[in-house]
Amino acid sequence: MRQVSPKVQEDRKRKILQAVIHHYIKTARPVGSSILTEEYDFGLSPASIRSFMSELEEDGFLTHPHTSAGRVPTDKGYRYYVDSLMELQRMAIEEEDRIRKEYRGRMNELNEVLVKTSKVLSAMSQYTGFVMAPKLERNLIKHVELVYLNEKTLLALLVTHTGLVKHHIIESHIKKDRLPRLNDILNDKLQGMTLSEAKRKFIEKLEEALEEEREIISFAKDLGGHLFDIDDEIYMDGASNVLTLPEFQDYEPMRCLMRISEDRDILSRFLEKDMNNEKVRVLIGSETSCSELQSLSVVSAVYKEGKRPVGVLGIIGPKRMEYPKMMSLVESVTKVVNKLLEDFGG
Repeated sequence: MRQVSPKVQEDRKRKILQAVIHHYIKTARPVGSSILTEEYDFGLSPASIRSFMSELEEDGFLTHPHTSAGRVPTDKGYRYYVDSLMELQRMAIEEEDRIRKEYRGRMNELNEVLVKTSKVLSAMSQYTGFVMAPKLERNLIKHVELVYLNEKTLLALLVTHTGLVKHHIIESHIKKDRLPRLNDILNDKLQGMTLSEAKRKFIEKLEEALEEEREIISFAKDLGGHLFDIDDEIYMDGASNVLTLPEFQDYEPMRCLMRISEDRDILSRFLEKDMNNEKVRVLIGSETSCSELQSLSVVSAVYKEGKRPVGVLGIIGPKRMEYPKMMSLVESVTKVVNKLLEDFGG
C-alpha cells in the first residue's frame, strides 16, 4: 500500500477545512462528509473525508452541534481561514466607484461623514456598520462661536481642525452686544488647544482676560461643562440587518448585538485598543476578549487625518461572513474617509 507523504496529508486536510468553512458561510448549515464528497472534487472516499474531519475536530478547527452529525467551524477554524487567504479579493473597480458615489455632495460637517459612513458599511455588507468618532481629546479647537438666540438662551458652537462640529444650547442672560468681545476672547485663548486642554484650562484662561467680569465667568463655568465634553461617540447603522440570519434565531448572538447597540461604551472601550493598528483587522468571537462580542466577528480599520489615527470604522456580523469581501469593503471605505478628512483639513 502506497504511503502518502505528511505534506500531502496536511494539504488535503487544509483543503477540507477551507471547503467546510466556505460551505458553512454560504449555507449556515452544518457540513457533513457526504456534502463534501458530492460537491467538491477531492478525489477521496467519504471514509477518508470523515477521518480528516475528525482530525480537524480534534485539532480544534471544527466542532459539531449536538443535534447534527455535520461540522461547523470554531473561532480557531475561522482564524485559520482568514490567515490562509493569500491575498484579499480586490473589490471590483465598479464597487469602489459605487462607494465614492455614496459620498457625492458636499458634506459640511464631519458628523455627516461619520453618519454616512456607518450607513455605507451597513448597506454594502448587509451587516452592522459602525464608526467611532475621532477621539475628541486629540482634536484641536479651530473656532468657537456664541450665537444669540433670545434673552434667555445662546447657541454655543465649537469647530475642530478635523471638521467636527459640536453645538449646545446654553441658558444665559448675557446681552447680545457683549457676545462679539466674548467670542474674540474665547478664540484668542482657546484656538489651537486640544479639547482636553481646553476643558482643563478654560476657566483659568478666561479669568486672566476677564478678571472683573463675574457674570461672564459664571456663564463660562456652565458652558465649559457642556461644550468640551469628550465622551466618545459611536455611529451605528443596520443592527436589524443581521437579525434575519439563521444564527441570530438563537437568543445569544441576538442578545449580544442588542447589548452593543444599547450601550455603545462597550464598543468604544473595545475599539480604543485598535487605534495604533495599521491594517484591516479581523477578530473572531473569543478573540475580541469582550463578552458581548463572543458570538460575533468584527472587521475594522483605523481611519486617519493625515498620518494621525483619529477613529475606527468597520462591520459587526456573524462569524459566518465572507471575510475577504468584508475586509476589502472596510479597506475601501477607510480610504474614502481618509481622503474626506484630508479635504476637511485642507
